[in-house]
This record gives sequence, structure tokens and C-alpha cells, in this order.
Amino acid sequence: MRFVDANVFIYLLVKSPTADYTISKNILKRIEDGEEAITNISVVQEVVDWLEYNNRRGEVKKFLMAVNSYLAMEKAGVSWREVVNALSDMEEYELDFVDALALQTMKGKSVKEIYTNDRDIERVSWVKRVWE
Repeated sequence: MRFVDANVFIYLLVKSPTADYTISKNILKRIEDGEEAITNISVVQEVVDWLEYNNRRGEVKKFLMAVNSYLAMEKAGVSWREVVNALSDMEEYELDFVDALALQTMKGKSVKEIYTNDRDIERVSWVKRVWE
């Protein structure tokens, strides 16, 4: 199982750059075909915020329904304990808050791989970044 980061969804939404769009499309196709994956509510919120910020509010429902349709992708909640614990990961690995929350979900579910184009995650020795 791999964690799915926000940039997978955003590259698909913007259809650019071409290589990242293609990789994102392939990742989501594998999940659609049954590859087990996980994301969390903070990632979903990050994409919704991106849509709203970019005047694409009308696409929020479509995006949420698309995420909901990936039956092999678990959509994890985030507890207050994870929010607080993410602060340590932010500091230790020099990550932004949403990435630190992703780590909390990954730790809780024993997930060691993440679909992301974000190289910051490579500072976390126990996580393998997958971008293919």
C-alpha cells in the first residue's frame, strides 16, 4: 500500500507538466484497477483549497466524487493526537504541515511508500518516494 499525496491529484487537474500529468494519471489508473492505496483528509483539503484558490470552486464536487470512487484507496481521518504529533515531524524532517500529517497517517497504517513528486519527503529515511 502507498500513500497518495496532493500533487498526484493536482497534476491531473492541471494536466501539466506533461510527464507529471502522465505519471499521476497512471498512478490513479492503477488505484482504480484495484491497487491498494491510502490518502488522508488533510491531502483532500489541500486539493480543495488549491481548487478554490485557483477559482475552480465548481470542480470541488467533481474532485470529491472522483476521490470517493477509488474504492481501493482508503480515505483516512486525522486525529488531534496526529495533528500534535505532526509538529515533531515538521521540525525533525523540515516538512510542511500537510506532509507531516501524511507521515502520521503512514506511521499509523505502517505504510512506507508514498506517491509524490515532492522531494522533501526524501529527508525521511524510512519513507520511499515513488514517482512512476
